[in-house]
Amino acid sequence: MKFLPLLVILGCIVGACQKKDQAEKPTTKIQLDFVRMDRLLAEAKSVQSVDSLLKKHPEITLGYFQCPPEKIPFLAKDLFGLFQNPALRKFYLQSQGAEFYGGDRLEKQLTAAFQRIYEEYPQTKTPKIRTVFSGFGGLSPEFSAQNMVISDTLIIVGLDFFMGKKGMFLPPNVYDYQLRKLEPKALIPQLILQYSAFFNQQNPEDHTLLSDMIWYGKSYAFTKKILPNVADTLLFGYTTQELVESNAFQGEVWEHFIDQSLLFKKDEATKTKYVGERPKTPEIGPACPGGIGRWLGWVIVDQYWQQNPGIRLQKLMSNQEANRLFLASGYRGKPLKK
Repeated sequence: MKFLPLLVILGCIVGACQKKDQAEKPTTKIQLDFVRMDRLLAEAKSVQSVDSLLKKHPEITLGYFQCPPEKIPFLAKDLFGLFQNPALRKFYLQSQGAEFYGGDRLEKQLTAAFQRIYEEYPQTKTPKIRTVFSGFGGLSPEFSAQNMVISDTLIIVGLDFFMGKKGMFLPPNVYDYQLRKLEPKALIPQLILQYSAFFNQQNPEDHTLLSDMIWYGKSYAFTKKILPNVADTLLFGYTTQELVESNAFQGEVWEHFIDQSLLFKKDEATKTKYVGERPKTPEIGPACPGGIGRWLGWVIVDQYWQQNPGIRLQKLMSNQEANRLFLASGYRGKPLKK
């Protein structure tokens, strides 16, 4: 029994520490302003019903379709007609299946992701989120449609663009390598990746390739922090083989960047070759995937964070000193020994 007081004291100390830790973390649960406009439009029984929906949600008409108020009646007529088309209706119904966007799974996953963002940035207001379905904008040419529209206050997702290879129809003018980032499972990672830009600071005076690489690297770091279980294939759009080979041959990739003195290049043509959207980077080799500079930027940022595990996400994202971050990472073409 003589040990009981000590155990009680230790228990109190541990309990107090736990309460302190809990007090330091935001406990507020966010309320996501999420509207499935795709379902509301599909269920509309008349042009007038669609018209009313669009007027109730002007963020859709202006933010997604680029439709001014005076042209809403024309947009309403086009959208209602689209959902009466048997092929489009079948495509839409496919999107409501369990392996796509049926049920409330999408809302739950987005709520969880933005809850984590709130915990990292408690002063940030969560944006409104809307989903639409328009058959890739099979409307009048004056109305637009795209896979995502993202601002700091509003996110609109065209679900028809994120049906992947199993979708009844494929988005127009999209190549096979781009489809990897348009799979249903890639929707949330790609959304968070783009949304990270509102937290990702870059020195406006630094126009080097290295600065762009680090900027991309930080955006991937942000996304992996918010979505810790996300597959790299969904994030980078690389196949599993491309990821394996990029890791295996990163020494050769790095050697190319050094031999060609690429890190401090500023011309847009050169930068586009290494961080732009391309199927491959033939300058390095026929099997080297496109956007290899983005991937390499991620490797550098990841190694920097491993070297400095105490740095919070906010501090990492606000770091504008790309060259200092690179030097502090210690990266020289291969991972640090653990």
